[in-house]
Amino acid sequence: MPSPLRARCEEILGDVLGLLSSTYGIDCDLSCEELLGYLSGPTYEKDAIGAEEVLSDELLLLHEVAETCILKSMGYRIGRDTVVESRQHTYSAHLRAMDIELSEALKRKNPKHIRRRCKDLNSYLYDPYLPSNLVDKVHELIFKYCWFHT
Repeated sequence: MPSPLRARCEEILGDVLGLLSSTYGIDCDLSCEELLGYLSGPTYEKDAIGAEEVLSDELLLLHEVAETCILKSMGYRIGRDTVVESRQHTYSAHLRAMDIELSEALKRKNPKHIRRRCKDLNSYLYDPYLPSNLVDKVHELIFKYCWFHT
């Protein structure tokens, strides 16, 4: 018998992958085993969001599935160690996924979610792990979503 997290993932993952493909042009073959492994693995940040929270929030789930699919398209194996192994590409995948997440939050008219994630975006500017070549991307996302929509 699958765990409640696994059952929830099995129930909704196909719809999220379909949305990513049809709306955002990201085609990906991602299993619940891969996604749950990715969500439970070690990170180099302290603000990790747990699998239960991700699976209970459609926008966070969209973000995490997009991020894993982007990393997978770069050739990374998805599992518990992906964040650590893909560190040089994790931030770029994360920012692309953030763009997708916030775009969808706009479509769904969810300003509360946008405000919450804009706080996260602003904090990235002070993150010592943010590669310097991605600072402009963070500014671009802040301008695109935070100045006008919060």
